[in-house]
Amino acid sequence: MQQTEKYWNLINRIVLMAVVAMAVVGIVLAFAPKVRQMQSYQDTRDTLQQRIDVTLAAEKELKEKQQRFLTDPSYVEKVAHEVGYARTDEMIYHFPEETGSNDSHL
Repeated sequence: MQQTEKYWNLINRIVLMAVVAMAVVGIVLAFAPKVRQMQSYQDTRDTLQQRIDVTLAAEKELKEKQQRFLTDPSYVEKVAHEVGYARTDEMIYHFPEETGSNDSHL
């Protein structure tokens, strides 16, 4: 009789371990897609945060330039010259860019 109880106890332990193992595997399989989805969302969030950071830096630079336009006349003049404007008493000279070397005409 004791021998039979030992076998039943052993069988019960094996079955219990198998049930626990199947439960763990089931849980892992159930949550694996959600973990992948969460990782995908985190990657998207990181990418969007980088874009936000770049946009904020550009906005800050534009605000600084705007402030300089309002307060720094020499900056306004410099930018105006860069885009081709000049005062009425100034003369603008345009020099053509050289392409290639002079040896090519020989």
